[in-house]
Amino acid sequence: MADVAIDGSSGEGGGQILRTSLALAMITGRTLHMRHIRAGRAKPGLRRQHLACVEAAARLCRAEVRGAAVSSQELVFAPGPISGGDMMIDIGTAGSTTLVVQTILVPAIAAGIELHAVIRGGTHNPMAPPFEFLERVWLPHLRAMGARVELTLDQHGFASGDRAGGDRAGTDRGDHGQITLTVEPGGALRPIEVLETGPITSRHATAILARLPTHVAEREHAVVRERLGWSAAECEVREVRAGATANVLLLEIERASGRELVTSLGEKRLRAETVAARACDDLAVFLAADVPVGEHLADQLLLPMAVAGGGRFRSGALSRHATTNVATIGAFLDVAIDAADDAANSGAVIVTVGSRGHA
Repeated sequence: MADVAIDGSSGEGGGQILRTSLALAMITGRTLHMRHIRAGRAKPGLRRQHLACVEAAARLCRAEVRGAAVSSQELVFAPGPISGGDMMIDIGTAGSTTLVVQTILVPAIAAGIELHAVIRGGTHNPMAPPFEFLERVWLPHLRAMGARVELTLDQHGFASGDRAGGDRAGTDRGDHGQITLTVEPGGALRPIEVLETGPITSRHATAILARLPTHVAEREHAVVRERLGWSAAECEVREVRAGATANVLLLEIERASGRELVTSLGEKRLRAETVAARACDDLAVFLAADVPVGEHLADQLLLPMAVAGGGRFRSGALSRHATTNVATIGAFLDVAIDAADDAANSGAVIVTVGSRGHA
């Protein structure tokens, strides 16, 4: 099969192009040749967090790799057969563990293998989904598609710096947490539809604190109760042990069709009320759209649906992150991904994925 050339600076130009490309190289068995990796970023090329994704993918399929080094803007990844077993992946920084999961999970499911992966690094980072988003929002849809997968949080990990979470691409500072990914053999992805919104059946606000006084969470919850009308019983304070100071506010709603979760991270010199207001604003935008699939989930459903050979979901207009993901998927798979305006809901789209096999 022909190699696949990917321009890492195209579209959104971030790490998602790399992660999707690695996943599809493993699934299709095609060699990936990627140039201009994160070329437009302040720190271009592979950061330690991205390198951990490459290393994890290489171990999963015993790939031959060239260019796997920090700051490298060119990578050649020649995959072998996907194999299972036990893996330990240590990012070596507080870079995002959940992005490593997104790199290796769909290939492992597609191959039907057993996998037990322990990943050390950050568990709650800026510009990356927190553990709870994967475990409570994304994975239930993968299970509905036939996957047999579990994800557990063994230890919280927070990056440090002027911005809670530090450098967007992973930092050397902060706590190294740990998550464990377990994939049972024999799972196979099948198409699903996520179209109906439905009434909200539960709501929950969780303020995670590390080395901060509880009044920070109380002030955040006060904003949530005032802005969203939630009750005190729907608000939880979770204090965790960590070396770094950290504050993460999670707002979750649940419907029959699934969950949505928005996150706001505390920052140095940022008032708790502002942290909460940001989360409330994001959730309000989602609720006003009256769709079952949020912006970030829409992006993350594209790959498993393409591999499954189909699926449909209703969301707001696709982000640039998602449209870049569509283009990356199309470089590997002969797949039709169409986002058509929802006639019954102005501003919403119905995304239809229909694979016609490998290119």
